[in-house]
Amino acid sequence: MAQGKVIEMNEAEKTITLDKGGKIEVGKKIFTQKLFEVGDEISYEMKGKNFSFTRKISSIEKESNRTINNRRVDNKNNANTGSKVNKLFAYPYNFVSLGEIENIKRKPIKENIGNLSGKLKCSLTNITPLFMGSGISTGNDHKTEMILKDNGNYIIQASSLKGEIRNIIEVVTNSCIKNVETDRLEKREQAGERTNIFGLIKRLPNEKTGEDGLIVEAVKVKIHRDAIDNRNRLPGFYPIKVNKSIMNYVDKPSRKKYRRGEKDPDAINDFYTFEKVIKDGIEDAILWVSADIFGKEYEKILIKKDFVEKGKGRNFLFPLTEYEDLKYLIAQRNERDKEERDKKKKIDRQEIEINDPIIFEEDGKNAVYLAFSEIPRLRYKYSPYSLIPEEFQPCSSLDNLCFACRLFGTTGNSNDKSSSNEMTSYMGRVFISDAKCSEEKEKLSEKITMKPLGEPHPSLARFYLNGDNYDNSGAKIRGRKFYWHHSDKIKAGENYKKYLGSITTEEKAKYNSSLSFLKPNNVFEFEVEFKNLTEEELGVLIYSLELEDGMLHKFGKAKAFGFGSSKIEIKEFLLKSQNRYKDFVISYEKGNKEKYIDLAKKQYILNDRKEIKELQVILSKENSLDFSESPFPESYIYNKKTGEINQKRGYNTLNWFTENKDAILPRILDYSKKK
Repeated sequence: MAQGKVIEMNEAEKTITLDKGGKIEVGKKIFTQKLFEVGDEISYEMKGKNFSFTRKISSIEKESNRTINNRRVDNKNNANTGSKVNKLFAYPYNFVSLGEIENIKRKPIKENIGNLSGKLKCSLTNITPLFMGSGISTGNDHKTEMILKDNGNYIIQASSLKGEIRNIIEVVTNSCIKNVETDRLEKREQAGERTNIFGLIKRLPNEKTGEDGLIVEAVKVKIHRDAIDNRNRLPGFYPIKVNKSIMNYVDKPSRKKYRRGEKDPDAINDFYTFEKVIKDGIEDAILWVSADIFGKEYEKILIKKDFVEKGKGRNFLFPLTEYEDLKYLIAQRNERDKEERDKKKKIDRQEIEINDPIIFEEDGKNAVYLAFSEIPRLRYKYSPYSLIPEEFQPCSSLDNLCFACRLFGTTGNSNDKSSSNEMTSYMGRVFISDAKCSEEKEKLSEKITMKPLGEPHPSLARFYLNGDNYDNSGAKIRGRKFYWHHSDKIKAGENYKKYLGSITTEEKAKYNSSLSFLKPNNVFEFEVEFKNLTEEELGVLIYSLELEDGMLHKFGKAKAFGFGSSKIEIKEFLLKSQNRYKDFVISYEKGNKEKYIDLAKKQYILNDRKEIKELQVILSKENSLDFSESPFPESYIYNKKTGEINQKRGYNTLNWFTENKDAILPRILDYSKKK
């Protein structure tokens, strides 16, 4: 990977000139997409004679490069300047607080029926690029996604509109929170974080009798891959028999040290030694061949500890809950491996069997956190859903509905095992149509290849929770997720090509996709029909559609990259006439929006409500966050001892998280405080 500053661009010759690298021939795309301009510092590759643009070098990275070049090795105070977390680092999403419990007002639906019915004819203008996926894609290793269309119209589904509007209404009215992950999440343990014990499963738990499973303690013997015969090279568990000579190779804390690149002198390193260990074998053991991992040289043999240290081996019980967790993790692993064609990179084991090897931690006489890896993937104790404060959990009774459920309906809380069966679904009194935009070719962009979107996931506990993690029942979710608007992209308007370099890449892989998006300033039309609303309900609905001056909605894919910022306007407000039943003909009269908005603001948009302030800040089209180079924080890896920077590992988000393992997402209002 090379870098250089662009000092000249010649579109006629299709060349660029760099301060380091001289004149280079480039493709037409460089000029048509305006990926960079004179004065930019860029990263690129030369594949033979072909120029491949990677990205523009950010101002932060330039500073890091200067730090590298000017670093004084003897200056310890200067060693980690680039790795320290800026308290207000930019991240594409944040959370609006749930609100105060005393402000929750749940009511039976029959007590909240109004007499206002009608419809709102709305327009929606996308201020930044917009992409609504159709779910259809082409390609194998790299997907090209198709935009959603129907009968000559680009579409924003009603469900997307409803989800966005409802999310805002939930904040405004202290309603219950929906769409929170109900499954317990997985975590990847780090090296050295747990004390591993090896074992062999001798009995599985019995759900009918309640009998626990049984594991006998085992010891590990390291065996080099060169020592394993070809029949046993594929990943899996292979029953073997061993003799007493295996005692000479048992893994112990006091083992001899050896240098990198050398073989462990205390391990089984060749086929001859392996043959000696299994000759006339008298004791059952398991040869455990793991999935192929780059650089991994040693596998393991597990043998009952009692065989090598008589009377020292222990037995551990494990309950059905631990067994179910292990089965879940196996199913998840198999799902991840489903498309893996190389048999050396996966273990084809669907069920847990007697004599299978296992790794675990001890809790008294019980085995807990069962796994098939020394650095395992495990399940947290609690799901995000279980960490919602009880008062904000989804409505589970028609006699006790929150504001949002009274408006939009609910199917109840199927996750609450203790709730009665009296809950039936309620369809609500607000109905939103699809938003449609007439298809015209010039409104669609050229195809681009997106950087990996880095789909957000609640397993990032220090961002999603108010402290601690999903193993602590006292932890609580931070609130309702919203994405920041990218001020630079909003200001760019239709000149979106200025920032394509911050969201696109030349690399086409499985983990990213290509697409054509709707250019800014397309206009969609949709309708919102409402029935039997009260004045305050109608006011909150109108407020949540149009918002306040300077506030925008977000729709579609790639919100983290600044896509989907949109403005909704109510073009017509039509109320059904109160006298319509006299002549049985439906008639409408124009409504006064301001009357109902004022009612909503007086009752709900109050200055002392923290969550309202947070909502206004994160939905504002102007903010202090800088997403011009990347939506995610990025950095190099620093050597804490020497202060040197590892440029080989690149400048990316993964490195940022590696360098800032304790970083906690700032609060929304932190960004609006005077500095």
